[in-house]
Amino acid sequence: MDDAHEALLGEDWGGDMGRTWLENLPRFEGMIAPIGAALLTHAAFKPGERVIDIGCGGGGTTINIGRSVSPGGQAVGLDISPDLIRAANARASLGTQSEVRFVCADAATATVTGGPFDRLFSRFGSMFFADPAAGFRNLRRMVRDGGRIDLAVWAPPQENEWMATIQATLAPFVTPPDSPPDPRAPGPFALADTDYLTGLLTQAGFGAPEITPCACSLPVGGPATSAQDAARFVLTATHAGRLVAEARQEEAIGALADAFAPHHVPGKGVLIGGKAWLVTAGA
Repeated sequence: MDDAHEALLGEDWGGDMGRTWLENLPRFEGMIAPIGAALLTHAAFKPGERVIDIGCGGGGTTINIGRSVSPGGQAVGLDISPDLIRAANARASLGTQSEVRFVCADAATATVTGGPFDRLFSRFGSMFFADPAAGFRNLRRMVRDGGRIDLAVWAPPQENEWMATIQATLAPFVTPPDSPPDPRAPGPFALADTDYLTGLLTQAGFGAPEITPCACSLPVGGPATSAQDAARFVLTATHAGRLVAEARQEEAIGALADAFAPHHVPGKGVLIGGKAWLVTAGA
């Protein structure tokens, strides 16, 4: 497997990728905020519930959950990145009457104090398990019998205009891998196949999931970002940018800025269509 293929599949969330996410936290959080908000609405948390948030990143979703389960509830954010957990702890007491805490651990193997929980929530945090079957079995152990899991995962790349635009524009700057990548390998779109996802959940001990499409416009690189800044964000802060040789980075940024320009809305940013699956299953 060549280095470019490794860069596409292997995101070191416990190290470099976690630090990159933290360095660009407002941009990443701003870009996926519409889907995160939709998942929170879909989850419909109630006061007093105890919730674990998988792949909590900088902690914004966990704090929002803490508000939703106030008073008397609990929200625990779990992430493998020590850098992101440190940042999340700095935000932990922001406007919630519930207990909010953060744990640095690998969700594929962790046993979290206070479990099993009433609810499990994850906004794009469940697609990176090296062994998805084992990872989802561990998620099941975190949820009490009769509890519930709510996930957001990306729909296929071809159904995400933002990713299709990036892939098509950067293709001339990327050396193709020797063989097609495994679409189920750990990565953003690993759970895009709903039949595969359903199998993982049911084999782990969850009930048959309800899968609801969520389509919306996403501000690439965050709200109010210019086409040039959005392109630079993609090339310097995402896995797609790591596939472009350093010598061609500026050329690729220019090409991507040109592709983003028709989607730019003054004051709102580069708005391009995105699609995720909102997944709910009983435990």
